[in-house]
Amino acid sequence: MKKLAIIIFIFLALSADLKITLFPYIHWITWLFFIFPFMIRGFLKEKIIISPMFGIAFLLVMLGIFGSFFQGAGIENFIQSIKLFLILITIYYFIYYSKLGWNEINIALNSAIVVNVILLVLGLLGAQSFASLMTSDGRWGTALAFPGSLVKIGTYGFYFNVMAFLLLPKKQKLKHCLFILLSLFVIYMDGSRTGMLLIALTLIFIVVFYVLFNYRNKIKAIIFPLIVFFILTVGIVIAIPSILKSRIGVSFLNLLNSPTISSGLELVDSARFMMFKSAIQKIYDNPFIGTGAFTTVGYYEDGSSMVVHNTYLQLWGDFGILGLLGMCFIFLGWVAFLPKIMMKIQINKNEKENILVSSSVLMLLYFIGNGLFHPYSTELSEWITFMLPLTYCYYYYRGYFQSRGENLK
Repeated sequence: MKKLAIIIFIFLALSADLKITLFPYIHWITWLFFIFPFMIRGFLKEKIIISPMFGIAFLLVMLGIFGSFFQGAGIENFIQSIKLFLILITIYYFIYYSKLGWNEINIALNSAIVVNVILLVLGLLGAQSFASLMTSDGRWGTALAFPGSLVKIGTYGFYFNVMAFLLLPKKQKLKHCLFILLSLFVIYMDGSRTGMLLIALTLIFIVVFYVLFNYRNKIKAIIFPLIVFFILTVGIVIAIPSILKSRIGVSFLNLLNSPTISSGLELVDSARFMMFKSAIQKIYDNPFIGTGAFTTVGYYEDGSSMVVHNTYLQLWGDFGILGLLGMCFIFLGWVAFLPKIMMKIQINKNEKENILVSSSVLMLLYFIGNGLFHPYSTELSEWITFMLPLTYCYYYYRGYFQSRGENLK
């Protein structure tokens, strides 16, 4: 019952824009019925697990939130702060009490990919109510996930299924190869420049993981990276004309041809450049105490505004330096465990465990990079692709699967 509830919650949380197409609080209602009862039961039935790092992180975030009330003591700041607090508690529950395994991520994630692919195909065939051209620059979304949300589903699916394709037996490779193609289709249709750039940058880590998994087999450890490098090189050369015409290609050329970096950044994305300058100025004026959730904004010439599309600057401006430090502990704290994870990968024989942790590390790296270009959120749906990989990294680090005899079938 608990596993089924978690699978349903994960699937609905991955459908981030149900809160727009269906009901604004759909994910919180889902959380209330499918997660909250198990949270209460877990906290009461099992002993409270003390985590020094998370304890410090929570304390700093709470101090930052409390400090922000001195300058932004409005009802909206209070509501958003409570939502952020509940998200952090849910992360704590997932890491220490949820007991997630292979099936939860395999079923929920790949189901989300299939459903969104079907909706995209229907949209291409003319059924615009299922999938529509959401922006003027060619990006597609669905009724479940608009551009920006859709790419995260595709990215997580890509990482998970690539590692499954590389590590699982031959008889299971075909299925995951299919899901790789479906994931790439979802990523392509979303058209996110940030997403494509981050995926390209993290490809090297896929090779690193494969080498670690096969370090005893010198042929695999050497030949595979060379093949990947050759294929990528040939693919890039062939695709250069198309790349130069794409959104990311045009942005790169504009940046390259600009006399200064600042003018190039403004030309590539004038809105983000404006928001960046606004955030820097706000932090400079008040570096210690924030002004409340979603108050770090950039203003256009016509007087309209938009929250700053940089998670770290936004957190600093909203909740001060303490809030930023606390959230950075949560976002980056797992990096301290990475050396042990890498060492353990080389001796662990359970392929499914290795798939879960390697794809989780890749997704966490993506999440960290994504924060440089997008704002934070107080919606559960925007945290699920961080919550799940963080959970699996902690499980793997603590030897959770082995301790309970989990075979991950």
